[in-house]
Amino acid sequence: MGKKKDLSEETTLVTPELLDQIPDFMKNEEDLGIELLKEYVRPPFIKIIQSQASKDLKDVFNEGDVISSPSNSIIAEMPCNDKGRPLDGATAVFKVVPLLFWPEWATWNSIKLKGIEPAIKYRTLDPNDPIVAKARSSKLRSEPHPNYLDSSEYNVRHVEHLNFLVVLKDHALEKTPMVISFSRGGFGDGCKFSGLLKMRNAPIYGCIFEAVVSLRPNPAGDWYGISMRNPIEGTGWITDKEEYEAMKALHDEYEKLRSDAKIQASYEPEQAEKDPATTPANEEM
Repeated sequence: MGKKKDLSEETTLVTPELLDQIPDFMKNEEDLGIELLKEYVRPPFIKIIQSQASKDLKDVFNEGDVISSPSNSIIAEMPCNDKGRPLDGATAVFKVVPLLFWPEWATWNSIKLKGIEPAIKYRTLDPNDPIVAKARSSKLRSEPHPNYLDSSEYNVRHVEHLNFLVVLKDHALEKTPMVISFSRGGFGDGCKFSGLLKMRNAPIYGCIFEAVVSLRPNPAGDWYGISMRNPIEGTGWITDKEEYEAMKALHDEYEKLRSDAKIQASYEPEQAEKDPATTPANEEM
């Protein structure tokens, strides 16, 4: 395929290899000097390379590849032909252990205001906020921008995001919690994942699922989305007690951050604004 498949010189993730290299005299230190950093937790975001991705990304990755943003580390590759084109019907699959779930609602500016206003105009975790009802209504989720009342091209859009904090399973980056977010055209997939979790009737951090990336045909333009399923092969459970306790500890740590509103998902403005799945036909709930 002729592509590097990572931007390692730009990576910011702490790899397992790096953690293993910590000097023995540091391992039991308690004062890490990072207490204030815990006030600002933005886990990496699991991102799919879409057709409208930037040239810098498409020079390295193929459409349908899954990466961790902002480090641009490869998570899963979409099977492609020798010209870098995804094979018909191909999927990219990776395993995850969910740690935490939380919904968020955001008001997005039009892509036409890029460089003029922030991509996200407003965001809230409050289920009683007025934009929640708007985000859930096909008639109310789009409304005029207060500064451009005479042009629908600048309409803002209220969006419900279903966020799952996960760790990769059987992967080099498995010690790094990341966010998978479902919204707009992928909202239904997030709802189905919630259903799968409920059916397990067990702590979510003891469960293993497969994330399947596939092409979604759409009249406004095909796009790649994620759906979740129980593993096709192997167990759907963490069977090692030590590993389970480690996942529980991560859950407890991030649940405290969530309850204190100190964790925030970093959405992808380019994908969210240009994703063909944002058409009303794909937002029926």
